[in-house]
Amino acid sequence: MKITNKHNLPLVLIDWIENSNKQRQLQVEQGDFTVTQLLSNPKEQYLLSRNPDIEVDASQFISVLSGEAWHTGIAANSTNRRFNGALVEKRFSIKYHGWKITGQPDVIDGDYLMDYKESTVGRFAKGVPQEYENQLNFYHYILSSNGKHPKFMGIWVKYKDYMPSRAGTNHYPDAAMQYFPVQIWDYDEQDAFIKSRIEAHVGNLNSQLEKLDMPQCTDEERWYSNEVHAVMKKGGKRSLHNAATHEDAQAWIDGANTRVKKDQLTIERRPGVYRKCENYCFAKSVCDQYNNQ
Repeated sequence: MKITNKHNLPLVLIDWIENSNKQRQLQVEQGDFTVTQLLSNPKEQYLLSRNPDIEVDASQFISVLSGEAWHTGIAANSTNRRFNGALVEKRFSIKYHGWKITGQPDVIDGDYLMDYKESTVGRFAKGVPQEYENQLNFYHYILSSNGKHPKFMGIWVKYKDYMPSRAGTNHYPDAAMQYFPVQIWDYDEQDAFIKSRIEAHVGNLNSQLEKLDMPQCTDEERWYSNEVHAVMKKGGKRSLHNAATHEDAQAWIDGANTRVKKDQLTIERRPGVYRKCENYCFAKSVCDQYNNQ
C-alpha cells in the first residue's frame, strides 16, 4: 500500500501512518490471520492482497489514528493495573483447523474482558453494535483456548461527538464515556462464528476468480444509509421532517404538521449513501462494485 498526501497533512502524521501500517503488517505476519482481518470484509481484504501497490490517501487514516492514540494511552498508563495482574494489549494465538489466528484484546482484568472504543452517540443508541459483540466473543474464544476464562465482557465507549448540554435528556448519555455489558455466547456458537469467518476469507484467498466475478458486498457490509426525502423550509438548513419517499414527505406537509406555510416548504431528495465505501474502504479505487454503482 502506498500512502498519498493529497490534502498536504503534516509530515509527522504521514510518518505516524506509515509506522502504524508497518506495525500492523508485523502483527499479520505472526500468523495466518488476525482477528481484525477475519472480522473485516472479505472482498476488501482480497482486493488489497491482490493490489499491494494500491494508493490510499493519508486522510482516510485520521479516524484510525484517533482510535490508536486512545489505545496507546491506555497501554502506556496501565502500570498499576498490570502490577495487579491485568493483561493490557497482550497478543494471544490459537491454531484453528490448521490456521494460526492471533488476537490482541484491550484489557483482561480479573474476571473481566474489557474493550475500549471511540465512537458516536448514535452508533450506540440501540446498544452494542453486532460487530463489536462478534469481536469480543472471538477474543473470548481465543482466551478460553489459552486457559483464561473471563466471566464478564464489556465495552467502554468514548463519545467523540458528546454534547454536555444534552446530558440526561431524551435518553442521551450522562457522560462522555459509557459502559455496555456484552453477552458471552456459548462455546459452540463462538466456534461456528469463527468457522464462518475463516470460510468467508479462505474461499476468496483460494479463489481463481477475477474481481468482477467475486460475490458483491451486501448493503449491511457497505453501511448503507437509506434514501431520505427531507421537508425543508425554503432557505433553511435543517430538515423539519425526514420521510422514506416523496409521497410520504408530501403527506406530512398536507397533514399540517408544521406552522410553516406550505408555500414556504420544499422537499429535498437525499440519495442513499454507502458510508463504508465512501469513507472507510481502502480498496474502493479497485472495487468494481463501488466504481460502477
